[in-house]
Amino acid sequence: MSRWLPVVAALALSCNGSVPEPEPSPLLELENAKTWPTEGLHGRAYVVTTPHGIPHIYATNREDLHRVQGFIVARDRYFMLEMVRRLSTARLSELLGDIALEADMEVAGISQAFITRKLHDSMTPEQAKYADAYAAGINDYIAQVKAGELDVPSELEFAGNLLGAEDPSELLTEWNRLDVAALLGTIIFRLGYETFEPGRTADYARIETLFDGAPFAELRTEGVYEDVWETVHPIYKVTSTPDWDHDNPPPPPEGRRSRSATPKTYLPMLDDLAERMTHVRDRNGRDRFNGWGSNAWAVAGTHSADGRAYFAGDGHLELDIPPLLYQVHLDTEHLGGGDTHIHGNLLVGNPFPAIGTNGDVAWTTTQHMGDITDWYSEELQLDANGKPSATKFQGEWKPMKTLTETIKVAEVPALDSVGRTIEMEIFTTFDDRWLAGVEGEKVSEDHTPASGESVVNIQGTYYVPRDMDGDGVISGVTFDFTGLDGGNLFSVIDGWGHSKDVVEFRKHHRGAVALSQNVSAADSSGNIYFSGFQTVPCRDYLPRNPDGTFADGANPRLLIDGTQHAGFTIELDEDGIYVENADIADKCVIDQDQFPWTINPEQGYFVTANNDPGNMSLNGELFDKPYYIGGPWTEGYRADRIDRRLAEEIEAGTLDKDAMASIQADRESVIGRHLSFALLEAIEKAQGLNETDGLLTEADQRAVDLYNARSERIDEVQTRIQAWADGGWQTPSGIPTFYDPEGGGSTDDAVATMIWNVWVGHYVRNVLDDEGIPGRVYFPGGTTGRMRLLDDMLYSRGADNPRGLKSWHEEHQESIFFDNKNTPDVHERSDEIALFSLHRALDFLEGPTNGKDDGGFNTTDMNEWVWGKRHQVKFESLLASFIDEPALAGLLAQFSITPKRLPIAPDAAPGDYRKDLSWFPRGGDNQGVDAANNGLSGTGFRYGSGPVNRMVWALGDGPPEGQEVIPGGQSGMIDSPYFDDQAELWLANEAVPAYFTLEDVMAHAEKRETFIPKE
Repeated sequence: MSRWLPVVAALALSCNGSVPEPEPSPLLELENAKTWPTEGLHGRAYVVTTPHGIPHIYATNREDLHRVQGFIVARDRYFMLEMVRRLSTARLSELLGDIALEADMEVAGISQAFITRKLHDSMTPEQAKYADAYAAGINDYIAQVKAGELDVPSELEFAGNLLGAEDPSELLTEWNRLDVAALLGTIIFRLGYETFEPGRTADYARIETLFDGAPFAELRTEGVYEDVWETVHPIYKVTSTPDWDHDNPPPPPEGRRSRSATPKTYLPMLDDLAERMTHVRDRNGRDRFNGWGSNAWAVAGTHSADGRAYFAGDGHLELDIPPLLYQVHLDTEHLGGGDTHIHGNLLVGNPFPAIGTNGDVAWTTTQHMGDITDWYSEELQLDANGKPSATKFQGEWKPMKTLTETIKVAEVPALDSVGRTIEMEIFTTFDDRWLAGVEGEKVSEDHTPASGESVVNIQGTYYVPRDMDGDGVISGVTFDFTGLDGGNLFSVIDGWGHSKDVVEFRKHHRGAVALSQNVSAADSSGNIYFSGFQTVPCRDYLPRNPDGTFADGANPRLLIDGTQHAGFTIELDEDGIYVENADIADKCVIDQDQFPWTINPEQGYFVTANNDPGNMSLNGELFDKPYYIGGPWTEGYRADRIDRRLAEEIEAGTLDKDAMASIQADRESVIGRHLSFALLEAIEKAQGLNETDGLLTEADQRAVDLYNARSERIDEVQTRIQAWADGGWQTPSGIPTFYDPEGGGSTDDAVATMIWNVWVGHYVRNVLDDEGIPGRVYFPGGTTGRMRLLDDMLYSRGADNPRGLKSWHEEHQESIFFDNKNTPDVHERSDEIALFSLHRALDFLEGPTNGKDDGGFNTTDMNEWVWGKRHQVKFESLLASFIDEPALAGLLAQFSITPKRLPIAPDAAPGDYRKDLSWFPRGGDNQGVDAANNGLSGTGFRYGSGPVNRMVWALGDGPPEGQEVIPGGQSGMIDSPYFDDQAELWLANEAVPAYFTLEDVMAHAEKRETFIPKE
């Protein structure tokens, strides 16, 4: 109980309505910068701001706490709040007009707006009270803006005239409880809604004829099925729960696995749907080729240097400005003796911190890659007007249901938007699966259908349903998603924030529905916890083959035959917790204890980096476990590097907060460590062959010729790459900057990193692109799938085919995929492809510069090929995502953080190349711990994503000690000192100290504001 509990009584209103001064609190020693009379406040509240604009909010009760919180967050991030609430309720067009209509119709069609309403309805009375208070605080902010007491948000100040508002404050509209629920709606779809199956089914259907007429067609086809499609093992067998064994599953079966036949459907419809789902995936920040994901790890007190538990996390998504996360400290303990004392990060819009610490527990999440969305092929029946009216199920026509989503489009003359209202009809099956694709003619919105036909709007694309391929069937595609069944994530997240230890934390985790996150936590007693749990259907109603694979039309990684198999139901109790219905097939949920989880693993730590969560795929099989939860997971690059670093620090007895932060900043090229031998080996072999007098094979002679054509240049590359490897594959930018005066390390390493990234991109393309393997066959993403295949190919070279590849060619003694199928008279080998790719890499690097800092270097001097000249991180405005107008690019740039705002080298002399760089040079590369993914194109090197926060906490006796940073700043106001101040720290891998105790907050306070009840 807080010693300041008596303040509660002093804060109550007196009989005459005045507000008496509270009993002494250290907060009153701070100079008061501003007093805000606030309607509906029950007592005084204080906001103390520490460096970097981080607010520490003290209130006597949670209702007041969240009201003040809403005001403070809105003052810093109103435009972001506005976009989030509109995105999840299909109301962007109401503000932005036609430029946002596609997004709104996607949101409505994939059920995001529907699920947002379900989240709203799931709130308990207490949660509703807090949500109302948060919304009221935002409305208080709006009232102050309209009254001229506060500035209009920067983005709306800019967009006001563009959107037709004479006064930009007119664009601020009141908030309510549904708007607060919208943030969780956005997060559920950003993290959990799986979109791959339609495209994967279309690509899978094409494998059988992919190599018709190509050399070694049968060998290539079998290789795609077995070495690509069915291969799920990680490269590095690091699992988050190493003690989890699933009752010792059997070794993988020998020979060919059973292949699930897909239900017949109309492929052009699947292609259209897959393209729409790509839009959804890109909007959710899940780029399959540049990479996405997150890291978290924890070390138990038994294995740290000082007996405290250590905890670290960094999530990887787009680096939008303002940042995705917002730092805040919430407290009802000091003034009211309450149980809320949390320093954490908000997903803007949700009043409860999603990650952080309450002093007893610290926690964060990473992407799980669980499969909680099933997609179904359907046969549709049309009504007399040509609209979908029924689906065939087990020989009977079952009537469909409909609901209507209303989308209002604003009239915005400057953007050629015509004001109107669109009534969007949503079709669902008898068991509530949502129609997402329909066979038919694609038409325009204003198309006039023939008699007996209708135009239907499917997620923003218009079709006239009809039998296009003449098979007598009108195909459709539906989906089922666990989020459709509800759940109360407010309870889960708020429960985490009030847990006293990891055991209690795990109890709250039981309520996770449609979250699709690995959850990690540590507590002040030194314990650590990991689990990837969420409510996942057992899928026992889907038949399997004797080898455990799913039967024809029943594979959840592809379209399921909806004419035979119904959807699933997640039954929840009144608290939003799943009901165990193990005996009811379509209501069965995998129990929390059946999911991989651990508390205090024997090794004393765990790592989660989108890797295998618990020995689910280490033996190369997904379907031999007692249950199927999803996967495959990533190749394990980041997890392996973190695992090695942790083991080293623990062994040396040096695992502390600085060590944790050092691991977050690790920039080893994990792909370079893994694959640089392939380049060095090819060069060395060619050098040896060049010196032999023996008769060479045609392939060896081609390799020698490639070497001799540029021997001096290739020898220099060899020397540089070998030195790079000997030095530990470090990836500095090589460019001195204000945030990295030494350029991160050796310039030679920066040059080697540049050469490596160009070569490996060309190598992957030259090895694999000629095969024409559809991109979605690689899973879960382009980089992971290609690296997994390339690893197997390189390590299966030799007479005994060590990895047992089905694409292994007996004469070549390596995978047939090394051979270019487009040159049937030439049989290329792996070594010559490596050297050929080096030629292409040198051509690129020596070639012309594209613009200021793209393309080649226009010189043969390798010393000029510095990594940071091409590898740059960009902090682009969120506004640019919604107003895609090239003519406005210059104006929109003011809302981004660019070198014009933060000069890379402020003291650089005129003519210094650093003055012309577009973005910020930085070290790191693909799949590294300090995420800096640039993809495998070999020609483009900008960040695709990065850490949206970095945090480290130490918990033990006494208050927690921590630090965190976000890529930008707390404020979205471009004139605020807190708009870009953390970007400088983020770029330097530095962080902001997290002040948790009242004493620390007081010692570092910059200002205090007081909120009082309005008389």
